[in-house]
Amino acid sequence: MKRLFHTVMVIINVIVAVSLIMAYLCIIIHPLTVWWIGLFGLAYLHLIVVNLCFVFFWIFSTKKKMFLISMMSILLGLPLLGRNIQFFEKKIPENEKYNWNLKVLSFNVQGFVRSEAKLSNGSVLNIFDFLRENDADIICMQEFAVYSWNNELNKENIHKHFDKTPHYRIELTTDGPTGDLYRFGIATFSKYPIIRNKLIYQDNTTNACMYSDLQIGSDTVRVFNIHLKSVGFQNDDKSFLYNMIKREYGKSDVRAVKSIIRQLIVSSFERAKQVEILCSHIEQSPYPVIICGDFNDPPTSFSYQKVRANRRDAFVEAGSGLSTTFHIGRKAFFRIDYILYSDVFKAYNYESPRVHLSDHFPVMCRLVKR
Repeated sequence: MKRLFHTVMVIINVIVAVSLIMAYLCIIIHPLTVWWIGLFGLAYLHLIVVNLCFVFFWIFSTKKKMFLISMMSILLGLPLLGRNIQFFEKKIPENEKYNWNLKVLSFNVQGFVRSEAKLSNGSVLNIFDFLRENDADIICMQEFAVYSWNNELNKENIHKHFDKTPHYRIELTTDGPTGDLYRFGIATFSKYPIIRNKLIYQDNTTNACMYSDLQIGSDTVRVFNIHLKSVGFQNDDKSFLYNMIKREYGKSDVRAVKSIIRQLIVSSFERAKQVEILCSHIEQSPYPVIICGDFNDPPTSFSYQKVRANRRDAFVEAGSGLSTTFHIGRKAFFRIDYILYSDVFKAYNYESPRVHLSDHFPVMCRLVKR
């Protein structure tokens, strides 16, 4: 009986170890080539945890050598671990010499539907007060929204919330699903003049990408504000996912699982196409680039790898902890919001404040010109 138990455990261990290796392959395999590969990338952090559990299980068993199954799979992807977990944050040194530094903030604001949030001390935090208090030099927002029926959030007045960043560009969907009642898009606000702006792509949902050239002294920096294809979960899908995390689901939910997997796959195809368009513009930039936005993909994904290329990631360079930026419940969490940049910059003071003003957390850092 004991031998059968160990045999079953070895089989399960091999499956999760191979699954982890499949997660590593996500960054190099195009979703259109192998459509299901991205599902392993989404499960990367959970696969790491399960494999670590197997390492400790075998070490404290009579089959100690079996720990190598999971240990080898973890070591094979060790360089990818830093994309998800960092241990030492990096602050700007007092003796650092630089020409200038920028505070950059990227935030998927979810259409301002949670414009206020109650804090643990009982006080209420307003999203516009939060943005004002953080006093960023560049603010890139995704799922930015204007509402024709709301004087505070209509197209004529919303810029008043950003008087500290007077230069801005807003791109909204050309034909929203509800006509002119409300429209979503992306917005870039800056303390520095925007001398050039270009919309790269846009669809009739909330997804879009644009770049803005900022004049900073005698330098020009190109800032990309991007929102890659969303998965597009409906309320029923979100409810199912939340219940699944709480382990409150039944056999009738098989159709919901199929629907969710189908949406994950289709959206990964669209993101791969958008990334090809985006990267062609990034590579042609005559200026150093800063790339901010909601990728809707984790660091173990083709989209992230393609956009990052030889550029740097603010979290990897200056962050600490797990830094999840989007979550569904307490057990499902992802880092899908990023600040990437050319290597003429150095990143410091990376933060992702745990403010529940959206279904995303904001990400921010200081970028210093080397």
